[in-house]
Amino acid sequence: MDHKYNIGSVHPLAISVSANLKDIRKIPVRLKISTGNYILQTHKASFSKNHYISPTCKLCSKADETVEHFILLCEKLEEARIPLLSKILDNGSLILAKVTTSFPIDLIQLIINPFCYVDINANRTGFEETSNILEPLCRQLLYNLHKKRYALLANIDKQGSRKSNF
Repeated sequence: MDHKYNIGSVHPLAISVSANLKDIRKIPVRLKISTGNYILQTHKASFSKNHYISPTCKLCSKADETVEHFILLCEKLEEARIPLLSKILDNGSLILAKVTTSFPIDLIQLIINPFCYVDINANRTGFEETSNILEPLCRQLLYNLHKKRYALLANIDKQGSRKSNF
């Protein structure tokens, strides 16, 4: 679903209904993912001129690290994913059942941009429920995945530097 936002207005992804600084700090991660600027192994590999960089996930080494793999599939991120994903599915099902029935819902798209399924002009209540309930959960999930990923990558880098010192 393609929604138009007024020129000069801020896209709902770039705002927070909370004035809480912790919530506001989570916005850049979501924006990078939604705009394709979040650097995953597949991105690094595609920019590698000599093809020395593998697109394989450094965390699990089981598949290419795509957005889908990062958000839904990497087993090393399960701990950060499971609690919030179940809340997103429960709340998202309830909210989206009220606002749309004519097309399938893409879970990745819902997590990255829950506003894509809610038209502010057609369903103000659905938009507000998305803003107040679903969007904060999605933002928190992406932020938690990001934090866990970078913590695990830092540990991998530390282990690699220790091995090279011997």
